Amino acid sequence: MIIYFDRDLTSETIYANGDELAIVLGRDKDADGNRVYSWPREEKEHLVTFQDPVLVTDNYRIGNLPPFNKAPVKTDRYEASRFGTRDNVFRLFEFPVRTTIYDGTSLEFEQQKYPGLWGPSIDTLLACYGTRLLDLDDVRTMCELGSGSGFWTKDILANNINLLLAHTIDLNPASERCIRDTVHDIRLIPKTGDAIAFLEGKRYDRLFCNPPYLPRPKSIDDNPYEGISLFAYLILHGQEHLTRDGSVVTNISSLCEHLTDPLIRKAGVNVRKIATREVPLKVFNVLNNKEWMAYLLDHGLRHNPHDGYEFWQTINIVELRS
Repeated sequence: MIIYFDRDLTSETIYANGDELAIVLGRDKDADGNRVYSWPREEKEHLVTFQDPVLVTDNYRIGNLPPFNKAPVKTDRYEASRFGTRDNVFRLFEFPVRTTIYDGTSLEFEQQKYPGLWGPSIDTLLACYGTRLLDLDDVRTMCELGSGSGFWTKDILANNINLLLAHTIDLNPASERCIRDTVHDIRLIPKTGDAIAFLEGKRYDRLFCNPPYLPRPKSIDDNPYEGISLFAYLILHGQEHLTRDGSVVTNISSLCEHLTDPLIRKAGVNVRKIATREVPLKVFNVLNNKEWMAYLLDHGLRHNPHDGYEFWQTINIVELRS
């Protein structure tokens, strides 16, 4: 499956590709009538294009597709080919391998191959969009903290020829393996380990981080990579790891602003909002935890049922400077 997003994140297009053409779409014969079991990965077929996506995997919108359509269908919310049926799209999302493309940057990701990692989320794509709005011509060195699949760094490298060195760091060793497998750029050095310890004694022109941002009730510091502890460190100490005129580019969710705003005032850093989007909360261990949900509803989570989802937050890509 290929999931393509345009530059402004105004559309999400889903294609079947490769062997899925035979397995799902029934393209199991060639032009001469011979049985075909496999197709090249480059071969693809359009299923559906959604307008104004709020999630990468939007089960509600998929569920509202026609169960079967013999001809193309176009509405103000989506455009489906004759293959763009509900069950066809759901079936594609069951396959372990998917390719995400954002405005030319591509990542083929296999969930089972990299345990504990996830492919690019809507947060990741908004971060990529926000970075495209920044002037990075003077940036020579960068580091992404909590790099995950490495998609954000891959996009930055692809669009900034003046970059000389990029580090990525993540606690999960699967992140380093994924990045080495999928990002082939001599400027990039992926690492495994504690991000805060890794920063000691180092300075970069830009630090990038899409951190955990769901604060837990009663405690936010029992694990430095849950809650907002990593983000808190970047607010209070990020400037210690930046060169002159450097900055931190990160994501602030409305769910943690009650905690981050006082830290921002204490640190005296300036915040410039680059990009913003309202998205649903889709973290099941949180949605099914009554105490956690009650806490979040008191701190920025909005109960506003629409478009198939009950609870919404605002994610903001921001730049922090001293």
